[in-house]
Amino acid sequence: MKKFLSIVVLGFMCCGLSLAEAEDIRDFEIEGISVGNSLLDVATKKEIDKAKSSTQFPNDKFTIYKLEKLKSLKKYDWVSVTTKKNDKNYVVTNIGGAVGYKKLDKCLELKKDIQKDIERSFKIIDKQETNYASKQDKTGNSIIYGIQYYLKPYPSNESIVINCYHMTDASNITRSLKVTVNPEEYAYFLIEEAFK
Repeated sequence: MKKFLSIVVLGFMCCGLSLAEAEDIRDFEIEGISVGNSLLDVATKKEIDKAKSSTQFPNDKFTIYKLEKLKSLKKYDWVSVTTKKNDKNYVVTNIGGAVGYKKLDKCLELKKDIQKDIERSFKIIDKQETNYASKQDKTGNSIIYGIQYYLKPYPSNESIVINCYHMTDASNITRSLKVTVNPEEYAYFLIEEAFK
């Protein structure tokens, strides 16, 4: 909780951008890492291989790594990054950072602050705000409060996503605010291929 409150106080400058409008999703940084960077810039191959997440998609086109095993995190509690399977250069294809929280109103407040930063920093083509039951909780009582910012015209699904995962105590799943950067190829993978 201490880390969450310090993030709110610091204003959560997640993007690391100037006030000029960003043109590319690769301009969005989480913990100093952007889509298109190589994990080899922060760790050795051996360290990266040890940071492979125990949780992977059924379709193994992409490999998930835990960034907190490769470098100290300053703003987020945990960060996941993906690379294409067997990519010897470990080029980041997706990145998502999360912060734990207890009270929904604090998460929604932080979500709004991040939204303002994104809207100031990127040219937004479209946005979609939704609330829905989490599939992780079989009772249907855990709710995800989310927004997706689309950076290219439809049919592209390239987006920056901000979600408050408001899980019930009974679910035993940590409540978290998550910011995710999904370039087109990875967004397509999530929608069409990840669970097949």
